[in-house]
Amino acid sequence: MRISEMLNAMASWLENPHNEALLLAEYDDHCLRIVAQSCVDAALTLKKAAIEVDNIEPPEQSKITNESLTELVNIANAFDSSGDDKLKRQASVIDELLLTIAAPPINERRVAEDYRLEELIKKYQEPTKYLAEANKITDAKKAINKSNMTKQYEILETPLSTRYCPDHPGAQIARIGEHVWQCELDKKSYNFETGFELNNGSKVPGGDVANQTHGLNAPSHAIFDSRQDRLQTNI
Repeated sequence: MRISEMLNAMASWLENPHNEALLLAEYDDHCLRIVAQSCVDAALTLKKAAIEVDNIEPPEQSKITNESLTELVNIANAFDSSGDDKLKRQASVIDELLLTIAAPPINERRVAEDYRLEELIKKYQEPTKYLAEANKITDAKKAINKSNMTKQYEILETPLSTRYCPDHPGAQIARIGEHVWQCELDKKSYNFETGFELNNGSKVPGGDVANQTHGLNAPSHAIFDSRQDRLQTNI
């Protein structure tokens, strides 16, 4: 331990309100005041001394030496050749640590690249978020979805044919052509075969009720078939 570290540790003990000197002086307020002031003054003096000594003391030698690194390499090799999975994982950890110690510029470059990537992501994403909030794009999307102006119906999601107006429930429609019907209220035409667009902007695809039975060409006597016979017929 360095001398400066020891002095700082002593100062920390003196500043601790639960040190033994303060606890023993609690029987009298005047005595406690004197002891507390003395501890604070002594701690301040020790801190100043620690700063001065730290500039005088020689730097502490690193424990990472060629010999210690060689010993770690030997340990990693022994773990790796032991055949034990846990020891092999420990050997991988040691190898990673050795690479980190041996190549600090690579790690620093990696950290710098990660930081640069994060900054670029912020530069590209933050304007988008700001514009979305300023222009209230999220609220606009919710309003558009709620209005059904862009809704696209799937086949069979709406009636293939009906005698009531799709835009005015309960209102009658009259046939004015092949698959074309007209509302009696606003005279709008609807073609159930080719599709049409509702007043709210939703688009209804075309269809035909005849397609529901398309491909069902079973003979009349098939009504007497059993389940097994019908399965064989459909093969």
